[in-house]
Amino acid sequence: MRTDFTEIDAGTGYIGYKEAFHLVCSNVHPVGTEELPLDSCVGRIVYDELTARVSYPENDVSLKDGFAVRSEDVAAATPERPVTLMVLGFVFAGSGFEGKVSPGCAVKMCSGGPIPLGSDAVVSSEFCEEAKPGSVYIRADAERGRNVLLTGGEIKAGTTIARSGEALLPGCLGLAAAAGISRVKVFRRPRAAVIGVGDEVVAPGCRLDRGQLYASNIVTVGAWLTSCGLSHDASIVKDNAEAIKRELFGCLPRADVFLTSGGAWGSERDLVVTVLRELGWQEIFHHVRMGPGKGIAFGLWGDKPVFCLPGGPASNEMAFLQLALPGILRMGGDSRHPLRTVSAKLTEDVKGRHRAWTEFKDATLFQDPEGNYTVKLYRNRSRLQAIASAQGLVCIPEGVDALNSREVVLVQVLVPRLEGM
Repeated sequence: MRTDFTEIDAGTGYIGYKEAFHLVCSNVHPVGTEELPLDSCVGRIVYDELTARVSYPENDVSLKDGFAVRSEDVAAATPERPVTLMVLGFVFAGSGFEGKVSPGCAVKMCSGGPIPLGSDAVVSSEFCEEAKPGSVYIRADAERGRNVLLTGGEIKAGTTIARSGEALLPGCLGLAAAAGISRVKVFRRPRAAVIGVGDEVVAPGCRLDRGQLYASNIVTVGAWLTSCGLSHDASIVKDNAEAIKRELFGCLPRADVFLTSGGAWGSERDLVVTVLRELGWQEIFHHVRMGPGKGIAFGLWGDKPVFCLPGGPASNEMAFLQLALPGILRMGGDSRHPLRTVSAKLTEDVKGRHRAWTEFKDATLFQDPEGNYTVKLYRNRSRLQAIASAQGLVCIPEGVDALNSREVVLVQVLVPRLEGM
């Protein structure tokens, strides 16, 4: 069996998908940092380790409305034989009790109120009855620590809340707030310029002339960027070298990364890579043994990455999802793949085009009542309908001829990690 993929695919000059992915990851770098208030940090990637500044709570507090007591005073309390205690006062959340709970006494508590000195437990209000002013019947025992949240019980000062490179989720941000943090240093997200190229391409909403089509690719790409919390500018330019140059230079001040759509293959009308070569870009690769999406080119224009995506909708989306978007997310400090995966059992055999290629197949996912997934190929001759309706992607990796029915495979779910989560 031949395994020399270069020899098998001799003459193409294409590189493998894994090599292309590695080259993208090793040639993109974070675009910087910024410090933001907590409510602007959801989904953002932490730059420095985030540690608690204060303990929460800062004092022992009551977890229930009830009465703070000495546990030994109520050890024998039952519904039939309640213990009577003298009430010394009332503690609200945010207030305190100046005295000390002595034997035979109690303090009425509001949930969140600091535990009075001398007491070590709280009997919740449903087991208490205020018999007359200044006294209470306690109808249940309470061992030491009952209904008490100790100092630092939620988090202690100096504890790590999030490590560098982790995404900040809502619960984590709430914990940070409780730990005395109001602002966080995070990786800045890159801004993309998305440029559709072609005489036949028209912006949605404009009039179509004969032979023209609406620029669905730049809308799909833009929607994926937005769903990942990434901002972008979108434009359309004709198949004209000077027009392409003007658009690239026009976007240069605002863009951290460029995405072009169309004009990348190599015919006399595919001008993008030629223009970039004239502008002195560093071409990292052009063409990948990946289907669909083989026509992608990637390089650096100055210090800014440029992804030249094919114009065909299926190839455009796949090159973007598998190579461009992971690279762009890394520029914002996020090393995760933009698509989560689930394990699913194949319902059919899935054949690849060639052992030397990595191939991605549109798929439909099913989940049974027990939560187990099965997957089958999504078949529709319309490329745009497949992009709109497929739920996942099955990958036949390089070096594999086929995947077998009933085999459990990882399926990329075609749902973005919203806001980077």
